[in-house]
Amino acid sequence: MARAGILYSHVAKAAAQLTAAGKNATVDTVREALGCTGSKSTIAPMLKQWKAQHEGEVAAAGAGVPADLLEAIKGVYDRVQVGAQAQVEQLRIEHQLAAHKVAQAAEALREEVRQLGIEREALKAELHSVMAAFAREQAARHQDAVAIAALESEKAGQAQRLADRTAEVRELADQLAQARRQFEHFQEASAAQRQDDKHAYETRIARAEQEAATLRANFQDGREALAVLRSEKAQLEHTLHEQRDAAREQARKLYEATEGLTATRELASSRQFELEMVVERLEHAHQANERLEARVSELEGENADLKKKPAAASPKTRKTKT
Repeated sequence: MARAGILYSHVAKAAAQLTAAGKNATVDTVREALGCTGSKSTIAPMLKQWKAQHEGEVAAAGAGVPADLLEAIKGVYDRVQVGAQAQVEQLRIEHQLAAHKVAQAAEALREEVRQLGIEREALKAELHSVMAAFAREQAARHQDAVAIAALESEKAGQAQRLADRTAEVRELADQLAQARRQFEHFQEASAAQRQDDKHAYETRIARAEQEAATLRANFQDGREALAVLRSEKAQLEHTLHEQRDAAREQARKLYEATEGLTATRELASSRQFELEMVVERLEHAHQANERLEARVSELEGENADLKKKPAAASPKTRKTKT
């Protein structure tokens, strides 16, 4: 059941605000703008009525045409239609009045003919009044002819005025067709611009993904090199441990082989220097690895932002379909 209080004015206001913001006014977006109140079955017919009354604004939000330009075109279209309808209605009224006058004249003529028939029958009974009645009849016929000629002339004038109004209506229809062609041209231009923007966006996405893949490969190589260095460090530490054990063993024999002990110390010092070099290389590898990880995270964030942009632009694309 819909919550009481959802009126057409609320739905119209929310739809107008969404359209002004460049968003598509759907049942879900309108319901969200109303604070998630009202059922979809209540909002849907009200939104459909509003779209029917503001189809120009809805088409502008889907097509991307500037609102002021569309409003100007709509104003021209509305004025042309109102003027054409008013002229057609005026011509129809004038035609009905002319037809009514002709019908009245014809009815009057029929009545007069009927009266003449009655008089003719009366004249047969009165011979002396035949000539006078005949004269009156001739005069009446002359007046009828004059009246008929006037009606014919008036009818011809009305027919000419009707032709002139028809020509004006045809000219207004041509102007309306031209306005429609201009509007269709603006729609096609807007569609082409949207296609170009989409292609540029897809190119940027592909370039960012390729760079991210390269950095991932470099990062993997760094990890492998780091693993090798760690292995070498472990081996060197093991060797150093063995050499230290050997040095201790040789120290016990110091009194027996002084020169051998000196050589052993020099060898241990050399191994210690190699170990320090390996540790330094390992530290550099750690730093390079951290820089690669930071760059990969940065590119992944940029890639996510780029992928969000079509989702923000998609309501405008669906606006035309709606």
